[in-house]
Amino acid sequence: MILGLTGGFFLGQLGIPLLSKLPLIGDSDLGALLVLAAAEVLVRLRSLEVAVAPPSLLRHTVDNIRIGLVFSVVLEAFKLGS
Repeated sequence: MILGLTGGFFLGQLGIPLLSKLPLIGDSDLGALLVLAAAEVLVRLRSLEVAVAPPSLLRHTVDNIRIGLVFSVVLEAFKLGS
């Protein structure tokens, strides 16, 4: 589970600069917004499956990856001073 947190943090720290280098996006703010939108989609998908079965290891891992992603976006915002 800790690997999910650190893996999500790593994906966030690596993904936002890579998204900002795409020609269609070109702005780090939009890249961070896309990462947060992906995290929101994961939250919505999780809420659909809550009543189906007890949480599995895969669901906990995806949740930890999502938490790591959001934490990396927040840390990036603090570094930028916004």
